[in-house]
Amino acid sequence: MKKTFCNILSLAVLVAGSQAVSFAQTNPNTARTNAVMSLEEYNTDRTKVDKLKSAKENIDFSADHEKTGADGKTWRYKGQIYNKIAFDSKLKVEFPDAAVTAYDAYDKALELEEAKVEAKGKPKTKIAAKGEFKSGFEEVARSLYNGGVDAYNAQRYESALSHFSSILKIKDRTAYFTEKKPINLKIGIGEKTLDMEIEAARLGGISAIQLKKPEEAEKLLMPLLKENKIHKDLISSTYSSLAMAYHRSGNSTKANKIIAGARKEYPTDQNLLITEINIALAEGKLEELEGKLKQAVEADSKNVELHFVMGNMYDEIFRKRLEAEKLDEAKTFFDKAVEWYGKAFALDAKHFNSAYSLGAIHVNYSNSFAQRMNDIPNARDPKYKELESEYNKLLQGGLTSLKAAETIKADDISVAVALKEVYGRKNDEENFMKYKKRVEELQQK
Repeated sequence: MKKTFCNILSLAVLVAGSQAVSFAQTNPNTARTNAVMSLEEYNTDRTKVDKLKSAKENIDFSADHEKTGADGKTWRYKGQIYNKIAFDSKLKVEFPDAAVTAYDAYDKALELEEAKVEAKGKPKTKIAAKGEFKSGFEEVARSLYNGGVDAYNAQRYESALSHFSSILKIKDRTAYFTEKKPINLKIGIGEKTLDMEIEAARLGGISAIQLKKPEEAEKLLMPLLKENKIHKDLISSTYSSLAMAYHRSGNSTKANKIIAGARKEYPTDQNLLITEINIALAEGKLEELEGKLKQAVEADSKNVELHFVMGNMYDEIFRKRLEAEKLDEAKTFFDKAVEWYGKAFALDAKHFNSAYSLGAIHVNYSNSFAQRMNDIPNARDPKYKELESEYNKLLQGGLTSLKAAETIKADDISVAVALKEVYGRKNDEENFMKYKKRVEELQQK
């Protein structure tokens, strides 16, 4: 009998407990209070992740309720809670867009505070809790940046763009009450200070490219390019990516405009040249491009880089023709590339890129001869002998130019690797072992 009474008592406690939880869930003010208390517990002990999750559930309920959802405090608390989630190593995996939700919550809170003071006939500069809003948005900026980078690295570009776009809204959204003390959108990375706005625009723009949204990408990237706010090593690749995004979308006019403007500013940049070549090839306008480059060379006949660029253009076309197995066309562009690389090297015998490119194009071309030789089973076949002769000539041409490149840059690992390969193909064991050792030495540097 006693045992039965205890069971009934336990059941009564359980039912009473469930009723208490139900009551809290129907009372938005209680839910909001519980959310704040759970957040404080989590702030005291960051291992209590369940408290932060409980805070999230309660504040979501309160924010969605008609009674508390119109109160700016509710949304400020929601911003605080979601920002903590965005920084928590466990929960940010479960809620990867928590930082965006935090920004939206602060934005909503600010909107409600503005409406409150304006309803009283006062300017919105009279809003309450300016300090809390300022610190809140600054913290959100950091969680947005971290979350955006995480999403970008995971190739979740839609999420990345959402994170980075939110960062770019913060300064304008808060400008009217942060004039004297502007929002701090800089973050320390090691010994360097990173401008989150610049990186958000750059990575957001690249994300937009990946999402096939060239117009949005242009809005984010072009101001950075025009104002030289992108590292010099990334400028040409950024222009090229943006131009190709428009080209792939079918807007060749815009693609050509972007690349033409970039080429005017950086006339000898190889990355931009290759992009221009690819667009010209796709549009069947190679002769037009070729003519422009020749005019540039004629106007500056002693410019080594322009001669090299011409060689590089023909080299790119040669490789595409070779990949398409259009052998006669490939030979034509091989000869043109060699001619212009040779002219550049004649103008400057210390021009490493010309010497190395001459060596590389010979070796690359020899590969196609080796493949065709493999298709002939009889080494005595006249066709085999013909191919073998050309193969050896190309290897020797490559060797000569690579050795010249080595005299210019003795410690360049790409030259050492190429020489090792050439000597291996020539069955020169002594030199093959020499450059094998050299490559290993350079890899240790």
